[in-house]
Amino acid sequence: MFRAHRSLVFILCAVLLTISGCASSKVLLRYVPANELPAVQTQHNANVGLVQFTDARSTLILGIDNGKEITPVTNVAAWVTRGLENELVRQGATVKYVLTPNQIASFPTRVTGTISQLKITPLSVAEYRGEMTLSIAVNNGLPTTYKATVIKQGVPYTNIIEPLLAELLQEAITPAVPIILAEK
Repeated sequence: MFRAHRSLVFILCAVLLTISGCASSKVLLRYVPANELPAVQTQHNANVGLVQFTDARSTLILGIDNGKEITPVTNVAAWVTRGLENELVRQGATVKYVLTPNQIASFPTRVTGTISQLKITPLSVAEYRGEMTLSIAVNNGLPTTYKATVIKQGVPYTNIIEPLLAELLQEAITPAVPIILAEK
């Protein structure tokens, strides 16, 4: 009788491990919390019209990890645009987030952008590389391309990808912020 219970416990544990191995590979798109970013030295008095970025990637898949597709839970274009909006507001700008360019025609600073690459590559069980390429145009000027690559290590089988994506987004948008704010 005791052996039957032990076998049952073993089978249940094996089933739980199997199920957890088949868990969804969906990732939440997050931002680096403001308190983890360097202090802002200068507050800018800029009015920025920010159009939701265009996602020009050919696939919604961010990468493959252990045979599973890594896919975002939410819209990548909205995530990138909200990240830029959060950073501009943190720097003191007044930002209006819109979906189409004609909604910001009266703004002194108008920003549009395109996401051409967002990719996660597992390097080992506990290490991932993220790559992002964005093109950002200010006031209908020629777009500037911003590239970021982040390698993040963590404890194996924990959530490394979501913090990696947050850091990757911050790395990609940070160089664009001073250029956008200089256009006021």
